[in-house]
Amino acid sequence: MSDVEQLKKQVDEQGQVVRKLKGDKAEAEVINEQVALLLALKEKLRIANGGDPNDKGGKSIQPLVLKTPKGTKDYGAKEMSVRSDIFSTIVNVFEKHGAVTIDTPVFELKEILMGKYGEDSKLIYDLKDQGGEECSLRYDLTVPFARHLAMNRITAIKR
Repeated sequence: MSDVEQLKKQVDEQGQVVRKLKGDKAEAEVINEQVALLLALKEKLRIANGGDPNDKGGKSIQPLVLKTPKGTKDYGAKEMSVRSDIFSTIVNVFEKHGAVTIDTPVFELKEILMGKYGEDSKLIYDLKDQGGEECSLRYDLTVPFARHLAMNRITAIKR
């Protein structure tokens, strides 16, 4: 494994350490120490990739690596055509059996999600809206669906 590859691996591993500490709400001092280690590794990687060692992370232009986030995928025109046909077929079958479509927001109030999954859940991604209300991104449709049923007093659904 080359030095650059080894440094990339160390940066990834240290990034995971920092994310875990933040997720576990560790003490700020411990997090700051680990962030400092991460930044030092990133600086070593920058230099190993040909960055100027005398430029201490200043205004040097780094090449932007365009990629999708982990666990996501872009769908091109051909793939979307196939996906659209498949979803259309599925929707038609469900509608023939009396199903209806609902759509819920991609985020929920944090307190609603926390009530279901608990405070230490690793599945919640926190946001704050412009009004200061704490929201979280939904990660599945269970909670939004249950909230929709409760808000609309729906007590029976066709299965």
